[in-house]
Amino acid sequence: MAAAEVPSYLPSPQTEKHRRARNWTDAEMRGLMLVWEEFFDELKQTKRNAKVYEKMASKLLEMTGERRLGEEIKIKITNMTFQYRKLKCMTDSESVPPDWPYYLAIDRILAKVPESCDGKLPDGQQPGPSTSQTEASLSPSAKSAPLYLPYNQCSFEGRFQDDGSDSSSSLLSLKFRSEERPVRKRKGQGGHFQRKKLRLLEAMLGEQRKLSRALEETCREVRRVLDQHHLLQVQSLQLQERMMSLLEKIIAKSGV
Repeated sequence: MAAAEVPSYLPSPQTEKHRRARNWTDAEMRGLMLVWEEFFDELKQTKRNAKVYEKMASKLLEMTGERRLGEEIKIKITNMTFQYRKLKCMTDSESVPPDWPYYLAIDRILAKVPESCDGKLPDGQQPGPSTSQTEASLSPSAKSAPLYLPYNQCSFEGRFQDDGSDSSSSLLSLKFRSEERPVRKRKGQGGHFQRKKLRLLEAMLGEQRKLSRALEETCREVRRVLDQHHLLQVQSLQLQERMMSLLEKIIAKSGV
């Protein structure tokens, strides 16, 4: 008997790989944090870790009920690692973590990894599909106990709320930290805009003063021209009076 054929309505792995990736939901992201932390040491110790990513995809399917390819998980972890390092370098001098809901979870996973403030991953690696061993170059981190979550929305959310471990409590607090951001960064941005606005106002005031001085010079020149015109008019009237006087004298002499 011939082997059973795969139904035509089921997409092949190659088709799913080249299809536009779906956006990651919040539940998937939380599950990915736990799966990443669970398989972190195995990813670091395995040079060719494609099978590890496939196991992570299976674990994520058990936890969330959403199917993701191992390649998708690898790309997502690589991009999140790059984003984490970039934010940490930008806010390294501040005591408050950046306003990114997954920053603390990734910080816990990569707690012992040496950081570099050039916005790049270690060994010149860049985020994206071409990075295959980002996690393999990271130094060891504490491995948490694996958490099995069946596909049940209520139980999945309840596990994050009721689990007393550091992983679940930290992930649960990420959402609330975004609402408690201090105004230090906003004040810094506001101060920058205030200084920029002040410089603009000073430049406008300087231009206004230049225009005022130019207008005063123009007014003085106009007054000088008007004074000269008035003087010429007076001299013209005086000349006309003299001419009239001479004409009267001439007429008087001719009449005699």
